[in-house]
Amino acid sequence: MDSKIKIIFYWLLIGVCFILHNSLHELEVFYGKNLDIINANGVIPLGVHIFTILSLVSPFILALLFMNFSSKGLSWSATIWSILFLLLNIIHLFETLIIERPFNLAQAVLLSFIVVSNILLTKTLWKFNKEFKVNKA
Repeated sequence: MDSKIKIIFYWLLIGVCFILHNSLHELEVFYGKNLDIINANGVIPLGVHIFTILSLVSPFILALLFMNFSSKGLSWSATIWSILFLLLNIIHLFETLIIERPFNLAQAVLLSFIVVSNILLTKTLWKFNKEFKVNKA
């Protein structure tokens, strides 16, 4: 399969998994998780908006960009972003497996899947960058 198609698919897959991850957290409410949030006034803070855009929306933006453009800058930016996501996802998986209580099996499986997908994305982007360099030389 073409590396560019794989990259687009991995970004879309990771984006969908991030949304599913949030949905699994919401599922806990249906089973009685208490949501007492101090000083919550119903307004989403700016920092949460920014984090949501950076984490939940950026995979879809990158997929869209890869569908329509091809440049060295885009490719390397996506690689750096993928590595940052990989670090974030590994840390979050570790927190879920070791620290969070009660243990959530669905989150552990999903986060493991995201880490594997993120590793494959990073590997494919790295390979794509090498191919891009050779093809443009």
